[in-house]
Amino acid sequence: MSQRTPVDAKTLTAVAAELADLRVSAEAVKNHASILEPIQQGIDALRRLPLKNVEPALIFRPIEPRKGGR
Repeated sequence: MSQRTPVDAKTLTAVAAELADLRVSAEAVKNHASILEPIQQGIDALRRLPLKNVEPALIFRPIEPRKGGR
């Protein structure tokens, strides 16, 4: 897995300007970065979990209809 760059004010300002053509205040960008970085850290932690062969707690396996009407 590649090493990601932390979410910071500079990154958010660049993304907002480049992708959405938005100008965001320095205070708003700072607040958003402080919220988004912990979320991204949590996502990174989930991605590191060894869950390749683990089924979810609820599994839907449809029952095939019985032959003979019931």
